[in-house]
Amino acid sequence: MKHRRLVSLVLLVMIAMLVVAVRAVGAQQTRRLAVATHALARGAVLSADDFEFRDSTMRAPLDSSRVAPGWTTRRMIAAGEILRSPAVEPPIVVGANQPVEVEWADQNVRLTIRGIAARNASVGERVAVRTELGRRVEGTVVAAGHVRID
Repeated sequence: MKHRRLVSLVLLVMIAMLVVAVRAVGAQQTRRLAVATHALARGAVLSADDFEFRDSTMRAPLDSSRVAPGWTTRRMIAAGEILRSPAVEPPIVVGANQPVEVEWADQNVRLTIRGIAARNASVGERVAVRTELGRRVEGTVVAAGHVRID
């Protein structure tokens, strides 16, 4: 009786290990990743010659496909290293305490006001802006010096 239980337990453990292994293999995906072509210093602005895209099989969710010329390194990068956040960041297009145009649009109506950005931000990031009237609004950076209220 004990022998039968032991065999059942061993089979159950083997099946569980097989399921885990199949899931691990199935989770791997081929992704296009930005890779440094040579060593990069901290604070370097990336050019097209500084990186290349390579197809790589990865298990962890990793996205470096948005990396583009103009991005900045935040630390030293070794040759062959995958370029990903927070090691690289998109260019800052809105500076802290700098004037910006804030836009709100709804079908046929468009309103534009001026304000001062509260912090540095890149395209796609949310940023708080203090308007000329002293009101605080928050919007998404859409271009250099331009913020859109959603």
